Amino acid sequence: MTDTETTLVAQPHEQLLREVAGVLASVEELHDYLTRVVHAVREHVDGCDEVGITLLVDGRPSTAAYTTVATLEIDAVQYQLDEGPCLDAARLGIEVVVGLAEDEADVRWPLFAEAVRRDGVKSLMALPLVSGDERVGALNLYGRGAQAFESFEASLARTAASRAADAIVAVLRLDGAQRLAGQLEQAMASRAVIEQAKGALMATRSLDEHAAFEWMRETSQARNVKVRDLAGQVLAGLFIEDRAH
Repeated sequence: MTDTETTLVAQPHEQLLREVAGVLASVEELHDYLTRVVHAVREHVDGCDEVGITLLVDGRPSTAAYTTVATLEIDAVQYQLDEGPCLDAARLGIEVVVGLAEDEADVRWPLFAEAVRRDGVKSLMALPLVSGDERVGALNLYGRGAQAFESFEASLARTAASRAADAIVAVLRLDGAQRLAGQLEQAMASRAVIEQAKGALMATRSLDEHAAFEWMRETSQARNVKVRDLAGQVLAGLFIEDRAH
């Protein structure tokens, strides 16, 4: 491999490491951190079209972060049916790679496989979130291409899963599972506002879902406000564009 090729390969690793790095001071910071992780994985991992994070709190699964509503819906199918690769990865601590158009998916998770095909997902990779001896969930990668994760470079995704697991376990030790459960409930309550704001931006600015969220993320950082607060401003018509003088 030439020096140029080595540099090109290293860049996604370095960019992803910057996104998933950091120490959380409290559980209140966890939602924004995990949201940053899923969007970074989607951007930097080849073959990955959407990403979600499943967390186990007192044994119950919940989606803590996601890239699109479709991701959220696929996760919800698994939780409702109590079967699927993401739950296996989270509960058993194993890495799961599966083509959802193959017989293997029908044998292992028949109800889930039938339901998820309707969303156009053909490949899924679920990486356990493990730190030390603790299993706290799974990082879930979804691909619309067949066998999207059969021969790709998985080290990036594994790095993200490892760093995210360390951050989650560290903040759990600080604040405890009860506060985490409360934060997840608050995050679920704010999703409707964020999704409505994304829809408004998609309609008024001709953006796709990913671009609408990226606009909200960048604007919230520039104005030092939380994404959910910015979403409320957008919906209430209170947001005013910054103008160059």
